[in-house]
Amino acid sequence: MNKVRFMKRLRQVVYVTVLIFFFVILVFPFYYVLNISFMYERYINVLPIYYIPVSPTLSNYARAWADSNFSLFFWNTLLLSAGVLGIVTVISTMVGYAFSRYRFLGKGIMMVLFLITQMVPITLLLIPLFNVIRSLGLINTMTSVIITTSASLLAYCSIMMRGFFSNISVQLEQAAWIDGCSKPQAVYYVILPLLLPGLVATGSYAFVNAWNSFLLPLILLNDPNSFTLTLGLRSLIGQYTVNFGRLAAAGVICLVPAVLLFAYIQKHMVVGLTAGAIKG
Repeated sequence: MNKVRFMKRLRQVVYVTVLIFFFVILVFPFYYVLNISFMYERYINVLPIYYIPVSPTLSNYARAWADSNFSLFFWNTLLLSAGVLGIVTVISTMVGYAFSRYRFLGKGIMMVLFLITQMVPITLLLIPLFNVIRSLGLINTMTSVIITTSASLLAYCSIMMRGFFSNISVQLEQAAWIDGCSKPQAVYYVILPLLLPGLVATGSYAFVNAWNSFLLPLILLNDPNSFTLTLGLRSLIGQYTVNFGRLAAAGVICLVPAVLLFAYIQKHMVVGLTAGAIKG
């Protein structure tokens, strides 16, 4: 009996040790970036390495935000992410509802085509995409980045929404129709409260992907006043020198909104599930 208990405890210790090991590997780069963002440049590229900030300072953040024009990059990125969030959430919800609730000719083929689009690297589409955007006169505009980023995310988000709709019984809508609701009213008052976790998951996926988008803004934007945060980070890397303290501070500025978003999502996904179940 003691041997069995010992082996069980040993397995637990091994599992916890392995988890801690991989946790440290995952978290340490983020910690080190945060660490050097509070350090003067003279303390960064030296040996031995300082794992705790020496003479902590916020000057890197102030210089990254003001001197490097990151305040403008931040608002440009927020505009891009909000635009993509709105377009992708609305369209993918409608497409997901159609795929889940209706039967029509070519439905299976369309689903397969949606999946195939996710297998094509975006780099293969850059040249034709650039030519289309140029012919529309949208080069160097935020509109072009919003449209192309939304288009690249719509297929996957539509498939996600189709799965969420399929998990909601159609009988709930039918009951609402019997009570006198039209189809739009049944969707709005009955289905959407139950769909809130799906909307949050899809919207957050679209928002974070737009926030981290680099390749499309790089190709479509050439005016520094239109740059996003990812392009701003790239501009901090000089040809011969790199200010690692300012670059780390800028990286933390880019990371904070995504972290706050996921902290917000964790709470509201649970709230959405509970509220939807009560209203249903």
